[in-house]
Amino acid sequence: MERFLSQAANYIYTKHSHGLNELCLVFPNRRSGAFFTQYLQNRIDSPVVGPKTTTINELISSYSELHKGEKLQLISILYDVFRKHTKTTETFDEFYFWGEILLADFNDIDRYLVNAKDVFTNISDLKEIESIFDYLTPEQKKALEQFWGSMAVVDKKGFQEKYTFIWDKLYPVYANFKKELYENGLAFPGMADRSVVENIKDAAYEFKYKKYYIIGLNALNACEKRIFTQLQRLGKAVFLWDFDKAYLGDTKNEAGYFLRENSIEFPSPEDFVFDAELFNQRKNIKLVAVSSVYGQSQQIPNFLTETRLDYKEKFDNTAVVLADESLLFSAMGAIPENIGTVNVTMGYSVRNSVIHGFLMLLVTLLKNKRKEGSGFVAYHRYVTDILNHQLLGDSDSEKGKAFVAELKRTNSITVDLSKIDFSPLYKQLFQLPEKVEEYSHYFLKVLGMFHQQFKASETNNAMLLEIIYSIYQAVEKLGIVVKSVIDSQKREISEVVYFRLFSQYLGQVSVAFEGEPLSGLQVMGILETRCLDFENLIILGLNENKWPRKFTAPSFIPFNIRKGFGLPGIDEQDAMYGYYFYRLLQRAKNITATYSVIKEGMGTGELSRYGFQLLYDSVHRPEMSNLDFVFANDPVRAIEIDSSKNIVQRLFEKNTEEYPLSPSAINAYLHCKLKFYLRYVVDLPEPDEVKEEIDGVVFGNIFHDTLEELYKPFVGKTISKNDLENMLKDRVRLENEITRQIAIHYLKKKKPIKGPVKLQGKTLLIFENAVTYLKQLLRVDLGVAPIAIISLEEKYKRWIDVDINGAKTSICVGGKIDRVDQVDGQVRVLDYKTGNVDSLVFSKITDLFDGEIKKPKKEILQALIYSWGLSKNLSNYEIQPAIYSLRSLFADNFSPDVKMGKNCVLFSDLKEDFEINLKKLVAEIYSEQNTFTQTEHIEKCQYCPYSVICRRF
Repeated sequence: MERFLSQAANYIYTKHSHGLNELCLVFPNRRSGAFFTQYLQNRIDSPVVGPKTTTINELISSYSELHKGEKLQLISILYDVFRKHTKTTETFDEFYFWGEILLADFNDIDRYLVNAKDVFTNISDLKEIESIFDYLTPEQKKALEQFWGSMAVVDKKGFQEKYTFIWDKLYPVYANFKKELYENGLAFPGMADRSVVENIKDAAYEFKYKKYYIIGLNALNACEKRIFTQLQRLGKAVFLWDFDKAYLGDTKNEAGYFLRENSIEFPSPEDFVFDAELFNQRKNIKLVAVSSVYGQSQQIPNFLTETRLDYKEKFDNTAVVLADESLLFSAMGAIPENIGTVNVTMGYSVRNSVIHGFLMLLVTLLKNKRKEGSGFVAYHRYVTDILNHQLLGDSDSEKGKAFVAELKRTNSITVDLSKIDFSPLYKQLFQLPEKVEEYSHYFLKVLGMFHQQFKASETNNAMLLEIIYSIYQAVEKLGIVVKSVIDSQKREISEVVYFRLFSQYLGQVSVAFEGEPLSGLQVMGILETRCLDFENLIILGLNENKWPRKFTAPSFIPFNIRKGFGLPGIDEQDAMYGYYFYRLLQRAKNITATYSVIKEGMGTGELSRYGFQLLYDSVHRPEMSNLDFVFANDPVRAIEIDSSKNIVQRLFEKNTEEYPLSPSAINAYLHCKLKFYLRYVVDLPEPDEVKEEIDGVVFGNIFHDTLEELYKPFVGKTISKNDLENMLKDRVRLENEITRQIAIHYLKKKKPIKGPVKLQGKTLLIFENAVTYLKQLLRVDLGVAPIAIISLEEKYKRWIDVDINGAKTSICVGGKIDRVDQVDGQVRVLDYKTGNVDSLVFSKITDLFDGEIKKPKKEILQALIYSWGLSKNLSNYEIQPAIYSLRSLFADNFSPDVKMGKNCVLFSDLKEDFEINLKKLVAEIYSEQNTFTQTEHIEKCQYCPYSVICRRF
């Protein structure tokens, strides 16, 4: 199989072996020029001056005297012109997006040599189309009739009136815009091209080469056609088209759309003969479905094994084509080491680099900074994301970690950026500029410091340094453009516009891989394959949204008008990608294409239309298969920790009057034995995180401590109805106390609180909730007053004798009781519950100690343990456990009484039974034969802080 470029090289050498230096060869891209040169060198056996190789864009640009302006410059000028003609009140920020669309439309108009005045003509009478646009084809006229005919039936006072107002202004805007650019020596690309072709003279000296060979092009715009027509008239143009009759002769196949016209308008020489019937020859085609996007790369080793007999370490033998260019790194990793030389023709986009990711974090910080005093503050996540980034791993990372830990400890929602100054790099990162024009300088200083740091490091990562340097150049260029526009046009550039440009400039940057371009396995994107032929092809990412590409730029010019004037649209884009596909396959022998079946984001999980065309509309019968991955998906093993002497000894040592076995610990054990082990035996702390809003635990602490402060003056006294009424009336005191507790528990302010406390956002809502609940609790107390307050938030403990491991042992059990009071001669052990309490009723004592129950009555057990601990000190009193569940306070029949069955519980009635079960449970906890196991009820693990260890959630 002889490659197209090889055939072209043979033809040209045969014709011009003694005058190669008099030729100019025009290719779709530089890569095809490099391949052609190699084929030509294979024919040459003595030193010669070779032909000039160029691309079509470079050829036209070489004749232009206009300087192509940067997008920001162009849109800034366009904004002034647009505002002048439309009297718009839009700001430059608001216009910028529309300016990009207008600029793209004007670019298309000029590249396709369309009469802009005709495009923007408002047709009120369809009969005018025949007279005004007599130069258009019947199909183009029909497209215009369809658009303006539909406009005629639209509400004239609504859409049509607004649309036609802007439409009527677009030609004056276009004309005036180009006039302004000409006066400044600037142009947009299409304007520069049009200027060249409209000033071409018939004088032959303008084209200095004897012959211009147009090789392997496909879609041509009107400017390119005008250039080629001029060369054709001068007898200087030779056109070498690459096609196959399988799609060229099939008018329904979009792949031949452009060449059907080009081959007639610019025919190839009759003596340029190549085999144009290769596509239908026998080929080994395989379409592989993969249930992973990046997993598609794992087909590469299989493909290379299957084609090993046809594989040669030549530059035009085997290619990996990435329809999805994000697969580059996974593809590189999948190529076996024994394959030899690998050449990556496509650059590595810096968008995929760690440096770009870090800069985007800085962009987020800049967007969300807030001026406070003389400096800036920012939301904690924007700061910690930067401090925890891997790029800072070698730069005072311990200080960074300590700072993050302090943020968590103090629950700092916002961070004063001036405090982050523990190294020159950190200081630079968080010393944010105030003005947009200073942003580029800020990024350049950061990039410069990173470059110095990595250059001095032992690893000296060459690729990372190259990425930083490439990004530095792009940002430097952006900074120059922004400064030029601000200085010369007095334009104010906002953050929105700057960061849009920042993203666009970085999006264009790629870092080239080192390698020999004309040797070994080739790895390339779709556009790099133009004019190239390979015997073995593996295409990764042959999905409908990847090949063809589905992106179409927005346009002010409606579809039918674009079609009517021959401007490109989605159909032309599809035809272009169709040609790339069929042309690439026509000379190949072994072809494997993978596609992902995963539906996520913009991915449809669908095979490209070209794959289906091979299946159902070609002579080929591709083999369909799946790439299966074998996963060793062993079930997560249950975690069991057997107790031991050491564990029991540790529990004994931890059990003191100061640190008794608490009701919370007992409930944790019943909830999940492993959770008890991790928390109370291993002392594994729960992960500390900044609480962005007041959660249940913090709200409970705020509520408890507020009540304690309000009732503290009445400890040892009786609080009357009048006292409670006065509290309810004193809203200022209630609100001040709640605010103070929020400052202590949520904002982590140190006592005493100094200065005003400012509440905002969701904290204000929580504050109002706390006020509402607090007032309702006071009303509930008012209903049973007078109340004798015995104690508030006081620790009670009691020793219990149990038989542990065959020996009598005393264990201290106790905790802090929210409130002990006396109402109507009845002592109550009162527990406040800000969380959800399902019921205050239980059936029997043993149920409270049963850890296998899905929803244990932990609130009741806690109240009864408090009652048991208090019963020894108040043996002359009946003790009644009671629970104030905040969520039930507003119920009409609210009662805090704990009930067994239908009867209110007096602790003396069940004391003996309760103590037996408590001793049994304590003995189990401290037993050497005990096993700390996971709960059987997995739903309990959902919010467990140790769920990562168990791997259940």
